[in-house]
Amino acid sequence: MCLDVSTVRRWTRRSREENPSESTVDDQARTGRPLSASDSKHQSRVNQLICENCCVKQIDISTGIEIQIGISQVSARWVPRMLTPQMKLQRVQICRELLAKFDEDGEDFPRQIVTRDESWVHNYDPEWKQQSKEYRHKTLPSLKKFKVFSSARKVLLTIFWDSEGVVHTEFLEQGNTVNSTKYVNTLEKLKARLRWVRIEKVSIIHHDNARPHTSLETRAALDRLGLRTLPHPRYSPDLAPSDFFFFPKF
Repeated sequence: MCLDVSTVRRWTRRSREENPSESTVDDQARTGRPLSASDSKHQSRVNQLICENCCVKQIDISTGIEIQIGISQVSARWVPRMLTPQMKLQRVQICRELLAKFDEDGEDFPRQIVTRDESWVHNYDPEWKQQSKEYRHKTLPSLKKFKVFSSARKVLLTIFWDSEGVVHTEFLEQGNTVNSTKYVNTLEKLKARLRWVRIEKVSIIHHDNARPHTSLETRAALDRLGLRTLPHPRYSPDLAPSDFFFFPKF
C-alpha cells in the first residue's frame, strides 16, 4: 500500500509554494492544558493518593492532574504455593546436600537415581478393519471405519525410571487407591525388578512427599528393603523430572 501520485505532487507543491513552517513534520505548539507534567508538588500528591489506597484507579488520579511519576499498575503473579521461611530454608539446605553429594560422587550420582511419578493414562482399544465386515447391498453407501476410538475409562500409571530407561511400571486396578499398603507392595516389586535389570547398580529412590510415601509403614519398608531415598522439599514441582523429561513425550 502506498500514496497516490496526485497526493505526492500536491504535498510537494505545498512545501515549495506555501509557508515552510506549515510543511514541517514536527508537532506545532498548541493552546490548552499540557498532556503531562512533572514537579515535586504533583508527585507528592499522587504518592499520597497511592499510599492511602493502593488500588486507586488511574482515572481517579488523573482527575485534575496528569503527571508522569514512573508508577504503573500491575497485577499479582500467581504462584503454586506460598512458602514459609522454614520451607525456603529447607529447600536451600536440601539443594546444598544434593550439590555436595554430586561433588563427592561426580557423574555417578545422577545415574544412581531412580525417580518415580504417576500419571493418568487413557485407554484406547484398537479395532481391526475385518471386524466391521457385513453383507450390504451395492446401492447402500459404504461404511466408514476409524482406526481407534476412545474408551470410557482411564487408569493410573505408576512408573519408575532412571538414566538408562524405564525400570518398573504398574497400573492401578479399577476401584483401588494408592495407600501405604499399596505403595509398599509396589516397592517390593521394584526391589525385585532392580535385582534383575540393575544387578551391579546401587539405586537411590526419588519420590515426592505424598502421604503414602512418607508414612511409618512406607519408611519401615524402605529400611527393610535397603532402599535409600533422596530428600525432597515440600511443594517443589520444579524438582519432578518426569514432568519435564518423560510425560511430555508419553
